[in-house]
Amino acid sequence: MSTQTNFKIAIIGTCDTKLEELLYLCDYVSTLSSSLKADPFSITPVLINTGKPSDSSHHQKISISIHSLFPYSTTYSSRNDLIVTIGGALKSYLLDLVRNDKIHGVLAIGGSCGSSIVADALQSLPFGFPKVLLSTMASGDIKPYIGCSDISILYSVVDIAGLNSLLKQVLENAAGTVVGMVKSRALRPSLVDSNAEQKKKVAISMFGITTPACDAARAVLEKNSCEVYVFHATGSGGMAMEKLILDGTFDGVLDLTTTELADEAFGGVLSAGSERLKGAARAGIPMVVSTGALDCINFGPKETVPEKYKERKIHVHNNAVTVVRTNEEENECLGKIICRRLLENSCAGQRHRIQVWLPLKSVSIIDQNESSFRDAKADHVLHETITVGLCDTGIKVVAKDLDINDERFAEGVAAALLEAMGNR
Repeated sequence: MSTQTNFKIAIIGTCDTKLEELLYLCDYVSTLSSSLKADPFSITPVLINTGKPSDSSHHQKISISIHSLFPYSTTYSSRNDLIVTIGGALKSYLLDLVRNDKIHGVLAIGGSCGSSIVADALQSLPFGFPKVLLSTMASGDIKPYIGCSDISILYSVVDIAGLNSLLKQVLENAAGTVVGMVKSRALRPSLVDSNAEQKKKVAISMFGITTPACDAARAVLEKNSCEVYVFHATGSGGMAMEKLILDGTFDGVLDLTTTELADEAFGGVLSAGSERLKGAARAGIPMVVSTGALDCINFGPKETVPEKYKERKIHVHNNAVTVVRTNEEENECLGKIICRRLLENSCAGQRHRIQVWLPLKSVSIIDQNESSFRDAKADHVLHETITVGLCDTGIKVVAKDLDINDERFAEGVAAALLEAMGNR
């Protein structure tokens, strides 16, 4: 249980346009703190203004206006330039507060502009730190606001523009959410595994069509004193994994499922961006890479598949997911991307920590045997490109005449990573 007694929640928004709603949140957080009577704990709201200077900027309940953190004479080439500047200052300010244990939760509110201002700052906060965003944009595409973080986002239903009975309920729910998170963390009993500090932390990338391989590899790792973190290779999953790798979270990486590279290269919907497959090489930690699900370019419902792919092998995974089979030319490109990212982001003296394992029979469930995506020539081009591209580079390439989901392959990659980490 935490020894902290006075917890602070940052309430963030543009006080020039939403002061009434922000003050309502502050009052409600204070009311909740009193009524829950979790002595000796108390929660105090800290109001942070991200709006432009105005009469309301000097309200007595405002702890700080972010504009005060940079010169008043600063000029901006565009509205977006101003948003980026405020957002950057907010990010630095919040991170400093968190590092110094001066805030213990964050609740931000906003429309499209207000949500954009706070997005990067909230995404930069540590995983597990209570962070809630109440936004008018929450019923649409929220990826720009969430990124790969664990922000809890709530839809405001009505615009945050004047208090009414509906908005009050939404604001109260948002306040209750962050207060509950903060108090839960404060009261949480110690459930830490007594052996956790001795366990090596390992990241694994997984997709539905590589699940058997990931499950088998995870079982081996866990039997050998590893704590395993599985990331679903859906774009955000890969982004989160790469971020945590660079944060120093893991002792090793089993990047079994690199399918996000295909989406990035060929217009699929599950791209993890241009930083995918770079983190572990940069960090110099042991890594085993494979070609899981590189037979797939992912799209939404079947009707969303681009016209240029209509004549290709198509697999309807479910009503929301349709995949297109990569061909020989695309697989050659993917092989080159893998080689380039591993080589350009690792130094020669650390390349012995990287291995690439190639499952020569298939790269997914739907690629094996006589399945719908079976294309031995395309797989051969992928694996041959990698073999040639990494020859004499210091990175070990291991080819196995097995399906990726064969237990023997999965156990082999796990054993290789364990050896590289010194667990065997």
